[in-house]
Amino acid sequence: MAKPVKLILVTADHHPQHKLWLQLVDEVAKETGLSKEVRIEDYVLLTEYGDTDDLGMPWLPQLLVQLDDNSVKVLISRLPLDKNLKPDVEEAKQIVMSKLNEITN
Repeated sequence: MAKPVKLILVTADHHPQHKLWLQLVDEVAKETGLSKEVRIEDYVLLTEYGDTDDLGMPWLPQLLVQLDDNSVKVLISRLPLDKNLKPDVEEAKQIVMSKLNEITN
């Protein structure tokens, strides 16, 4: 089974949720001990490895993980919303941790 090596956040400075995504990757990196990399508007990476719409176009931000076999997988591509329709970073963190768990087991 492949092991996670690095978290890769692809984002944009001007995105309204940019700071929330940075908070998410910081918390997950701290909790897991994985290194992190923040890429700004790397659409090439997202086109190849990220989530895309029905026309093949990726969107920002997305959090990916690089594995020790050099493969890359999407951990989360949209922040979940709470009951007040606000982005929920804690639930996003739970989703990411669950997907990391699936990858390693």
